[in-house]
This record gives sequence, C-alpha cells and structure tokens, in this order.
Amino acid sequence: MIESAPDIIIVGSGPAGVSTWLHLHRLDPALAERTLVLEKARHPRPKLCAGGVMRTADAVLARLRIRIDTPAVPIHAVEFRYHGRRFYWRRRNYFRVVRRHEFDAALVAVARQRGMRLHEMETFRRLQRDGDGLWVETNQRSYRTRALVAADGANSAVRLGLGLRETTRLARLIEILTPTDASRAPEFGQNMAVFDLSGWDQGLQGYVWDFPCWENGHAAISRGIYDSRVYTRRPRADLKQLFRSALEARGALHPDQPWQGHPERWFDPRATFAQPHVLLVGDAAGVDPFAGEGISFALQYGEVAARELVAAFETGDFTFSRYRQHVLAHPMGKDLRLRRRLARLTYRGWPALVFSIVSGVLSHLWR
Repeated sequence: MIESAPDIIIVGSGPAGVSTWLHLHRLDPALAERTLVLEKARHPRPKLCAGGVMRTADAVLARLRIRIDTPAVPIHAVEFRYHGRRFYWRRRNYFRVVRRHEFDAALVAVARQRGMRLHEMETFRRLQRDGDGLWVETNQRSYRTRALVAADGANSAVRLGLGLRETTRLARLIEILTPTDASRAPEFGQNMAVFDLSGWDQGLQGYVWDFPCWENGHAAISRGIYDSRVYTRRPRADLKQLFRSALEARGALHPDQPWQGHPERWFDPRATFAQPHVLLVGDAAGVDPFAGEGISFALQYGEVAARELVAAFETGDFTFSRYRQHVLAHPMGKDLRLRRRLARLTYRGWPALVFSIVSGVLSHLWR
C-alpha cells in the first residue's frame, strides 16, 4: 500500500523525534503539517531509562512552552561512593527523576494537541534512494519522502539501513526497579541520587546508580549499572557480577526479579550524523558517554535537526552537509565533546591506589 508522500518522516516518537517535530512546528508550522512520525509501539510504552531529567531538558521544553508534570522526585543531593567512602555534591533541584513511559507519553500528548501526525504500531523496515528523495517501507505501507529523521534509538533500524561502517560506540546498561518505603529510604528522605564508583578498579567504565522515583503512585528505587565502553579494546567488565554484588550490598537482590538490559550509543565528533536526505538524532547519533544522560541531549538534537530541515526545504539542498558542523557548534555539541573528554579521562583505567587516594581526599572535602 502506498500513501500520499509526506515531506518528512521521523522514525521514533521518543524525546528526540518528538522534539524534532515540535521545533519544526515552531519554525515552520506548514512543514510540520507535512511531517509524519512513526512509532513501532503504542504510548505509553515501556522504556528502559534511569529517568534523570536535567535542567537543560526543562529549559528546552520551556522554550517550546511545554511543562511535563508527570510524577517526579526532585534531586537536591548526589552521593558518590567508592569502597566505603562517601562524598556529596549538593545543588537544589539539580535534576528530577521520572518514569520514561509517563514522560514520553506526556510529551507525545502535547505534540498531538499541536497537530503532530503519529502512526503507532508502524515499524520502519527499509529505505531506498530514489532521485531527489527516498522510498521508506514500513510493516504497513510505503512512502515517498524528501527527508528522513532517524530518532529510533541506539539500535536504530534507519542507521542500520544506511550501512555505516564505524567503530562500535555502544554503552551497556542493566536496570531494575525495586519497591521501597519512602519514609525510610534515604534517597527519598534526602532527595538524593547515588552513584557508586566501586567497580572502577574492576574494569567498569561507569557506575552503579540508585535513583528514587514513583511508579504507579508507589515509591521505588531505580537501580542500574552503566558501562560506557569508551575504551572499546579493554576487557569487558563483568556487569552481571558487579551488579549482583551491588544489589546484595543494598539488600535488594531478589532472585526471581528479572533484569533488563539495553544499549546506548555514545557521542563521537568524528561519527556520521547525516547522509543525503537522512538526519540522525538522539541515541541514533550519539549521547553522553560520561554519565549516559540522554534526555536533554535528545531534546536538543531536535532543535538542531529542525533548523536543518527548514533550511533544506528553503534551499532545495538535502545533502545535510553542514549538519555535523551545526551539531558541534551548538551548546549541545560543546557539552557532548566535554563529556567525551571527561569519560576518556575518568575511565582510562587508573590504578586502584589512585582511586583510593582521590576518593579519600574528596570524602573529607565534600562532607
């Protein structure tokens, strides 16, 4: 089945895809009307994520005149742990913790109210170049389009269809959700997020996290382990064993509770961000390799991509040859380059003695 040709197709209705549409709607409402968003699931759909929404994310939403008021826990303190030592960083409303199925569904609802055309339960399958555009095939029909936006995550099917040959840039994550008593959990009592760095001297290029959150009106702790793998040639840390040990230490290991894993694609300024008629945004392009934070960067990618799309339709140039330059020049790109440098400095595999000395000093300075 062939449907009338939308000018733009966005694959994926997470923050990156919906932000692209919302920024299009702000810049060129007529072009936004000729844009179709595809989603392989139906909202609210499950989404693995620690759920940290940074101030930068809320600033992007504020510029779009949007406020997402899903249940959230504001974070006023961050506790860092390293083999028994603890040190703290405090800043009121540093970020808030949401559940992604609620956050994404709320963002989609706002976009739909503004006119976003969304096809749920429609899965991208393949693309084919055709003169000055593309044929896009889904599980339901085929479309002729001028521009395609890959907002379909780290395992992007669009990206795979482009046949890119690049070094693997996938971080590994495992996470679970454990019910808790909000009146007794320090994460709730102190509005505190925990980052446990104890796995560094066992090859972990990341941390174990404990974030307080609300799930269906009940208090819970989002727990997980993040391994950036920015040093791809180093031996892989035993994520399952490290996470199991962390859960045991917290009294949160339940043998019958399933763990869920997912990847994140991290940012590299030399990577491919576009091809003619195709833009990559969010996880499909690359997000924070240091802490694995993705929501704020996904929203900012949408801002850059929307400007690129508007310019393409104004000039007729769909090579998107300057998209990388615009990504890198944007505050988002500058922040991502900084975080990449931090990741390579932090996770380079310092001797355990160095970690011990540094954490000892910080635990005294940051009481």
